[in-house]
Amino acid sequence: IEFKVGDKYENMKGPYEVIAIDGDSMVIRWETGEEVTTDIDLQQRIQERLDLEKRLKAAAQKKKAAKPQKTRTASSRYGNKFNGFEEGDFKKNITATTWRSRNCLGGAVTEKLPSEKFSFNSWAVYRKPVIHWADVTHKAEENDILQAKFFAEVDEKRLCYGLYLEYPREGNDPATFISWLKDSDNEEWMCRTAAENDIVIYDLEEKGFKGVIEAHEGKWRIRLHDGSKEIDSLHAFLEDLPEDRGLDLNIVRIEEKSPVLEKQTAIAAEISSLFKTLMPLYEAVTPDIS
Repeated sequence: IEFKVGDKYENMKGPYEVIAIDGDSMVIRWETGEEVTTDIDLQQRIQERLDLEKRLKAAAQKKKAAKPQKTRTASSRYGNKFNGFEEGDFKKNITATTWRSRNCLGGAVTEKLPSEKFSFNSWAVYRKPVIHWADVTHKAEENDILQAKFFAEVDEKRLCYGLYLEYPREGNDPATFISWLKDSDNEEWMCRTAAENDIVIYDLEEKGFKGVIEAHEGKWRIRLHDGSKEIDSLHAFLEDLPEDRGLDLNIVRIEEKSPVLEKQTAIAAEISSLFKTLMPLYEAVTPDIS
């Protein structure tokens, strides 16, 4: 893609015009009049991703039109057997538990998720106390294991739920997330959303970084075993990580066992509410192929 001064293009914020080009950067102006200097390489990657999304969406629509669609009726609604977590659910295995099924928490959360753009469903992870939620069409695509997904997971002491962006980094969700953060408005939204919803960010396997990143006084900081330190920019912090180490990002809320047990069925509404809050990020890292 070769950008030209005066021509119009589009990114996640909408249509824009190229005002000036200087080396590896250019000045763009949206229809609102807002101007920004941005890297040409970043905008090229965004154009390529949007083009891929359009092609995937067209292919999915063609496939969808070729077969009859099933309509979910009220009698087939999921989640009606979820009565809240039980003490015995909090462990690192799934022995004698049922909370992960579509008749329980899986379906109870799915029923509360928006359906205008995506068609969500849940999948219990094999032999692990984890549920994944993702768009059905997106999940059916190649390399679905590596695609963004909402999740809920328990261990002996807590419930953890939010958005999971899985390695490999190049061309997949963590890389898209890092590029998305390069827009200062997006990073500001992420920081504000994290502060308002008790969201933290960590690397699941601790290959890219150790510790927990959290919003603090309008900025970011990382909590380590021996203290904490401020992060000026989450984008810069993640961008500077060695790519060969991998990066499995969990963007989550963590709740202790006792409050979760007390909330009973209301926890399903809290989980779905957080997922809806994070939906702009899910959309940003997920090709629109619905």
